[in-house]
Amino acid sequence: MNSPQDSSNQSAPKNSWICQSEKTLISSPVLDVVEQKCISSEDEREFTFYILKSHDWCNVIPITEDGKVVLVKQYRIGIAEHTHEIPGGVTDPLDPHIQATALRELEEETGYTPLANAQIKSLGWSYPNPAIQDNRCFSFIVGPVENSKNQNLDPGEMIEVIEVPIKEIPEWIKQGKMNHALILNAFLQLLIREPQAESILIKQLKQFT
Repeated sequence: MNSPQDSSNQSAPKNSWICQSEKTLISSPVLDVVEQKCISSEDEREFTFYILKSHDWCNVIPITEDGKVVLVKQYRIGIAEHTHEIPGGVTDPLDPHIQATALRELEEETGYTPLANAQIKSLGWSYPNPAIQDNRCFSFIVGPVENSKNQNLDPGEMIEVIEVPIKEIPEWIKQGKMNHALILNAFLQLLIREPQAESILIKQLKQFT
């Protein structure tokens, strides 16, 4: 068991939980399950939380020279179904930075690599599930890319690579063909950077005032 953190609630933000002790219940190559015994900053009531600790994740929207998005179709054991996603994965300590992780995952999962004139852009990051997880997911877009290598999959991966024309992506999202929250978030992060997208979002929200 790790040594307790400072239990003083004098400097804690309002309505915070202050960790008194932490214990790792399960440690795996993917994540750790951690138990935290906490007290409230307001009335010192106690509560035990369970947290999934993991390295940061990333995903990347790859665009081919002829205007297609490279997707991966794979079986997800958590839902026992196949999903359509953009390439992505977990950071590796050997990766020099998160962008390198994104390009490595692209190459390993699909065999696609950026052309010499390719550009890559960061789309930002988000917390996948801050209620129970401590990591972040970083999103990128890169293009043009080409299929230049063979896949190099992990033992637990079986991935089919699919190219979808750019113009079909909105319909895929509307029809639920892509329903992975972090994948949808990557496209949202790309979309919201356009000035007209910001005004459209505001207009839609105002309809409910």
